[in-house]
Amino acid sequence: MTRQYGAGAILGVTALVLTSGLLGCTRSAPAWRNRGGPPRVVVTIPPLDNFVRNVGGDHVGIVCLCTTQGPHHYQDNTQDAILLREADLFFAIGLSLDDKFADSIQIASHNPRLQYIKLGDKLRAGEDKRKEKLLLRFSSSPEQGHEEEHGHKHEHGDYDPHIWLGIPQAIALVEIIRDELKRVDPPHEADYDKNADQYIRKLQALHAYGKERLKDKKNRKIIAFHESLGYFAKSFDVEIAGVLEVTPGAEAGQAHLVKLAKECQEKDIRVIAVEPQYPTETSAKVLRDAMKDRDKEIVFVEIDPLETAEKQELKDDAKELKSVEWYDKKMRQALDNLAKGLP
Repeated sequence: MTRQYGAGAILGVTALVLTSGLLGCTRSAPAWRNRGGPPRVVVTIPPLDNFVRNVGGDHVGIVCLCTTQGPHHYQDNTQDAILLREADLFFAIGLSLDDKFADSIQIASHNPRLQYIKLGDKLRAGEDKRKEKLLLRFSSSPEQGHEEEHGHKHEHGDYDPHIWLGIPQAIALVEIIRDELKRVDPPHEADYDKNADQYIRKLQALHAYGKERLKDKKNRKIIAFHESLGYFAKSFDVEIAGVLEVTPGAEAGQAHLVKLAKECQEKDIRVIAVEPQYPTETSAKVLRDAMKDRDKEIVFVEIDPLETAEKQELKDDAKELKSVEWYDKKMRQALDNLAKGLP
């Protein structure tokens, strides 16, 4: 007996065959042309682009997924899977930051030789217990009214995933990246060791720069825009007295703003850290305006969490940063802004 299929079913099967063909038969993803490598490396966020390129030098080809769109909102697509089909290494943060889309792309790539490394998870589960201690846990208590006032639980897991903003953590990530590059590309392991050593010294110089810029600041309390600055604050001895938004873009409730205003008054907080990716004409402005009547005004200080890059900082196809100095430059800019804003 011959079965009859409708036009919709035929189109569906055709689309599936075409997609499978793209993933299974494509010899080279266009995104890898003229990029260098192997090893070919895909990363989820811009700081990892810089970490890999500073360690890998001219030996690696690299593509960054989250450039103008951050990991909180990134939507993966078929082209990402095709990209991973030809990759050797895939570096993500993990810790519930980018797992959802990164896991999906890795599975869809059908690349059995791909080394998929979740850097934060590697710190947590590593044999070196000193590295596990580098991770910060989120507070389990709703002391800032997160669940009660925002109506949802924290979007991340138990650990703060913003590990690239802490200098000791960034150094640990560079060491893991070095070791993984050596594993997939043994002929160049001496270069990876040398490059990593040089870049770690640069990160140590960045750490020293920040401490010097803030050394005379007696009042180091700030209100953070969202829960991204824990590692940054610990690296440079800054106290985060409160957080405006537990999820970027989710407005703080009235009760939470009243509580933060009281904290600002009692603890003499003068700085609200804002992020360039989000407007300040929201809860940050409401909180600042609520404190205008006091003698000491609150100021906005821009601290970029580096989850995205600006278009002018990217190469033409927006898949790679122009400069290997991007991370260092952006971190120093944040430190300069903070030094100007703190009393």
